[in-house]
Amino acid sequence: MRIWLITPFEPIPTETEARSMRAGMLAADLAERGHDVVWWTPDFEHYDKRHRTGSDSRIKVKDNYEVRLVKSLGYRSHVGPRRLLNNHLIARRWSRLTAGAPRPDLIFSAWPTPDLSLAAVRYGRQNSLPVVIDVRDLWPDLWLGILPPALRSTGRLILSRYYRMASEAMAGAAAITGPTSEYVDWALDLCGRARKEADRPFEFGFEPQQADEKSIMAARARLKELGHVPDDRVQVVFAGTFGRSFEFDTILEAGRRLDGIATGRTRIILCGSGDRWQQVADEAKGTDSLRVLPRLSLVELQQIYAESSFGLAPYRNIENFQKNVPNKINEYLRMGLPILSGVDGRMADLITRHGVGKRYLAGDPDSLARSIASLSEKPDEIETLRRNVNVHLQDADSTPPGTRALADHLEGIAERRS
Repeated sequence: MRIWLITPFEPIPTETEARSMRAGMLAADLAERGHDVVWWTPDFEHYDKRHRTGSDSRIKVKDNYEVRLVKSLGYRSHVGPRRLLNNHLIARRWSRLTAGAPRPDLIFSAWPTPDLSLAAVRYGRQNSLPVVIDVRDLWPDLWLGILPPALRSTGRLILSRYYRMASEAMAGAAAITGPTSEYVDWALDLCGRARKEADRPFEFGFEPQQADEKSIMAARARLKELGHVPDDRVQVVFAGTFGRSFEFDTILEAGRRLDGIATGRTRIILCGSGDRWQQVADEAKGTDSLRVLPRLSLVELQQIYAESSFGLAPYRNIENFQKNVPNKINEYLRMGLPILSGVDGRMADLITRHGVGKRYLAGDPDSLARSIASLSEKPDEIETLRRNVNVHLQDADSTPPGTRALADHLEGIAERRS
């Protein structure tokens, strides 16, 4: 069968050091099963803020798998009117590009963006084919959660267009999926319909990259060039996008306090890219307990993970993250790292139920600093947490991998509608 994927924010498989994420793993699985896969994504690369080709393009991955790039306006900031205009224009262009294309048997569309997902649902309705929406963020509720409470009513009014788009898209989808049941329920509540059998969560795992000795040595050499030399400190690592989803101000202040209460015993490493990277890097200068690195290749990042004691998950303590277990959490756990997090809800439940990490008070730098300082004096507790991670992973490995289960699910939906 022919399956279209629409995912705006993931690296595509032909990019250097591309890491397969949710759509990438799914596309590879579906192509391996013999389906014809087309992955639609913007020409503009979200994280590095660059145009891949500057035009509508086709990239052949395999004989039955291609990436279709949609010419994009682009934007400099994650938040702002230009990004919203970019999303709108991409959806319009996608609708024009698909008008003459061979029709798929099913469309799988990531949410957000509202514009593309709604365009996909309308296309599916016009052509009598199923569209599955995969909820990745509680958009637009995500932005209300970041606003001060006094401004949320005004924010809801400003975002009313996107709430209408969300309601129409969710109501028109043949199925709604997401990483957790809470995400699926959020979408169903938004459009006011009951859950159907096809509305299900699928949690994806993370697969470490196997690297040869030459690649490992090259990775270590680059880290040394960046100023990173391993030592015997208790190391906490964050790897991700430097954006508004994370409490970097809390981390920066916690690092300064660690200089005083755990001098020379701990280090927080922050690596990635994004709107706030330069600001965070500048503010971290002069703080011995902080080190900021640019975006790393997976092999380089795995060297950092291998020498670390904890993975830091400094998400804002808002509904968008309280109802989710982000891919980053699975990545840390797969690398054997216990979690440090201040988020309530699903992440807190995972940490407390399985003993795979420690919690601190979200937004409180003193709480984070004291948690890290205390752990640096308790190697036995760190080892216990690591053992708990291994036990949890063994239990998790007894369930079908998310990518395979989701591919099965999509095949079933398409077959029932054919």
